[in-house]
Amino acid sequence: MKTNKRILPALLMSLFAGAGATTAGAQQFNGFVVFGDSLSDAGYYRPFLAQIGVPATLVPVLGRFTTSPGPIWAEVLSSDLGLGPVAPSNVSGGLDYAQGGARVATSSASTPPGAAQRPVSTQVGEYLAHTGGAADSRTLYAVWGGANDVIQTIQGAGAGLIPPDQVSGIIQGAAGAEIQQIGRLSAAGARYIVVFGLPNIGGTPAFTAAGAAASAGATQASAGFNTALFTGLASAGLRVIPVDSYTFFSEIAASPSTYGFTNVTVPACKPFPPFSSAPDALFCPPGNTLTPNAAQTFLFADGVHPTTAGHQLIAEFVESMIEGPTAYSLLAETPIAMRDGQRRGIYEGLGSGSRADIGKMSVFATYDRGKFDVDSSVGMSGLSSDGNTATLGFTARVSETVILGLAYGHGTSDASFGGDMGSYRAKENVVSAFGRFDYGGFYGTAIVSVGNVDYSGLHRNITLGTSMRTATASPSGSNASAFVEGGYDFKVAGLWLGPLVSVNSQNVTVNAFDESGAASANLHIEEQSRRSEVWSVGVHASYPIGDWTPWLRVTADKERKDDLRMVSARPLSLASNNTYDIPAYQFDNSFVTSAIGIRGTLMKQIGVSLAYYTVSGRSGMKDDGVTGMLSYQF
Repeated sequence: MKTNKRILPALLMSLFAGAGATTAGAQQFNGFVVFGDSLSDAGYYRPFLAQIGVPATLVPVLGRFTTSPGPIWAEVLSSDLGLGPVAPSNVSGGLDYAQGGARVATSSASTPPGAAQRPVSTQVGEYLAHTGGAADSRTLYAVWGGANDVIQTIQGAGAGLIPPDQVSGIIQGAAGAEIQQIGRLSAAGARYIVVFGLPNIGGTPAFTAAGAAASAGATQASAGFNTALFTGLASAGLRVIPVDSYTFFSEIAASPSTYGFTNVTVPACKPFPPFSSAPDALFCPPGNTLTPNAAQTFLFADGVHPTTAGHQLIAEFVESMIEGPTAYSLLAETPIAMRDGQRRGIYEGLGSGSRADIGKMSVFATYDRGKFDVDSSVGMSGLSSDGNTATLGFTARVSETVILGLAYGHGTSDASFGGDMGSYRAKENVVSAFGRFDYGGFYGTAIVSVGNVDYSGLHRNITLGTSMRTATASPSGSNASAFVEGGYDFKVAGLWLGPLVSVNSQNVTVNAFDESGAASANLHIEEQSRRSEVWSVGVHASYPIGDWTPWLRVTADKERKDDLRMVSARPLSLASNNTYDIPAYQFDNSFVTSAIGIRGTLMKQIGVSLAYYTVSGRSGMKDDGVTGMLSYQF
């Protein structure tokens, strides 16, 4: 019996099956590739540690420039996004090309004696050589360089090795060189590149301890590098995910307790003789810290490198820049669900109006309550929403075959992002014109609607260590839709049964908006356009019993506007207006909609109906609800 029940939906779905089907909530990125220096190094120097006599039991624990055995930001982010483990490139299969001490495009003075000199430019070359010159467009990339260029240039100037008037040019040149490497990746096909600005190097323990002049010089050089980097990227038309590390770390330093830190000025690590005579994050095994919990309560492991907790914050900050636009892509899906509720109500009103006498009018009121949920998945928050749509309209049976009408609808949807990420309420006001044609067994329906959408109470929660920032906004939008259906019913022993086809088109716009309240995590979200065009083929059956008609409708549906959609954003803290793109949530484009209901009259002039619908075959989504209608003929 179960097999028989599935035959009809399976046959209908086969009509639309084929290439191009999407998978609901398909993972945003295929993998993760990292370039940079010690801030992103996942263990490139582990072979070196073994060579200089570090105990074999500690070699696997050490190797990162942080409080061991804590992960660096890239490892945390990759795990959170479901992209798998991050390993250094000198390990089989490793895609973290970062190397401690690396500069952007020149040799470095801070790599261990005998170690390979691999600036970021060389790292990018290694990767492209490995891939045959192509960078996968669905992979996430990260570039974080420039810190060693700033540090070594400032130190060289302080030692009299670099003329002071050349410092700015060297820093600007390093930023330009990094732009070139990002351009190489982009030209090879990379589409999603996280690019970090420098934090305030002058505010690190290494430079604050060196005196006010050294600190001020490093601060100025850091800011200069960032300005050249981000303005240069914008001028070159390179759309990257820009991380404003400078502002973010300044916010942490200004209020450390907010993020769980008790110390942001002193290194957490102790010397580790004979391998280090001063705090050195490369040699900071468990227990070798000033306090037992220093990895979580100190910001810096040594003079410049973050602790485990610091790296966690970096990962969470970057993740918020990716998850935010993805979650906001669901704002454009809510009006589609609300408009479908209004369409179902009008459909029921037309069904009742078809019972009216020729030349008579009917008024109707409908209420549709639907549940539209999107499952959470790795890197995607998901959504839970309850929609309510009320419609008031009238129909006029102008001839034996034609019914015309107008309606006003008001819809609301109370929605919550998954993982306590936030929520919003969407409200829609819509007007519709519609009509129905019946001739023998033939019938046709057309509904055209326009309306405005407002979002209230929109907030996005951003977890950063022990702190939670909340970004708020009040966007607005619109939706214009058209629904056309045609079919033919055959009468078989009192049962009306026949095929139908329909097209349901919606054009949703969510206007651009700015977040507020989340400091450096605030984003500007550019205008979104969501185009939906669902083609359906199916069957309709009804069986009149006196004044009542139970009915059943099953359709195989195909979303024809299923191209990958982007949500564009930019950090409000950056004056350079660097805009980046994140993939919107994608749904299965082939599915089945089933509906069952009953229409009838309580008296000659009063009509009622009740219907239930459900959507199946869309992985990770729940979409169902009920529609009720009451009409009066006069």
